[in-house]
Order: sequence, then C-alpha cells, then structure tokens
Amino acid sequence: MAVLGFARKRDLAYFVHFCMSIPIMILMDFQALYPPSLVPAFMGDLKAYYINTYNDQFFVNTPLFFKTFMWTEILYQAPVTLWAIPALRRNDPKVPVVLLPFATLVFVTTLTCVVEMWSWSVPVEQKIELSKLYGPYLALPAYMGIDMCLRLQDTIKRASTSNMRKLQ
Repeated sequence: MAVLGFARKRDLAYFVHFCMSIPIMILMDFQALYPPSLVPAFMGDLKAYYINTYNDQFFVNTPLFFKTFMWTEILYQAPVTLWAIPALRRNDPKVPVVLLPFATLVFVTTLTCVVEMWSWSVPVEQKIELSKLYGPYLALPAYMGIDMCLRLQDTIKRASTSNMRKLQ
C-alpha cells in the first residue's frame, strides 16, 4: 500500500479533507434531508449552535436549491468521498478521473451558495464569518480540480508518447 506523506502532500491534504467531511456531512449537511423525527437531540443542538453562531440562512430556512445540493451530496459526493479515502491511500490510478468531476461539482455548488449568501440581508460581518467557513470548500475543490486536470493531461501525454514510440 502506498504511503501518504510529504512526497504526496496534495493527496494527504485531500485525504484529511475527505476524512473530516464524512462526519460534517452526516451531522450537519444531511439534516436538511432527514425527517425531523429521526434527528437525535445532540444533532439538533449542534444545528442550533451553528445557526446561533453564524446565522447561516441555508440552515434557518433551507431553500429548495440547497436541498437539491444536499441530494447531490448524499447521492454522489458522500459515496465518492468514501471511495476516495482508501483510493488516495493506495494511490489508485483512477483518482484523477473520479475526483475531477467531484471537484467541479463541489466548486460550482459552493460558489452558488457563496453568491447567494452575499445577497442576504444580514450584516456584512456575518457574511465575512460565513465566507471563512465556506471559503475552504471553494478553494480546495478549485485547487483539486486543477490538480486532477493536470494529472489527467500528464497521463494522456505519456500515453500518446508511448503510442508514438510503438508506431515508429
């Protein structure tokens, strides 16, 4: 099994991000989709704390588009995240093919949320605090998308070079 470490620091950063994402998805994000009767008290308390602290309107009065984004998170992002954790550890060659569309989706959905958030009628200070939370979910997928695209281009270039040598 390949070792994640300094030599593969980008993959290590993605690995840590994915490991942290699963509990956040389950405890916070998916609450918009859970029937209220199935939400344990501690999760309700966590959501209440988050709302009281950040006044995130997506959790106060969840708009339909945000619920749709949550469905993409539960049906696509969560399975990819669960796949990516061991795939990154073993340096699976499919990582760029799987993580490029993942990164694109996460970037676009997060960008949509950030743009919507800045249109809210809340103090600018609250928007800045929320931007500090949403910012990494915008920056990391942007970086990941570029990284995966470059990895795929490198793979294609190596395959093309190899094929050209075989034809000569």
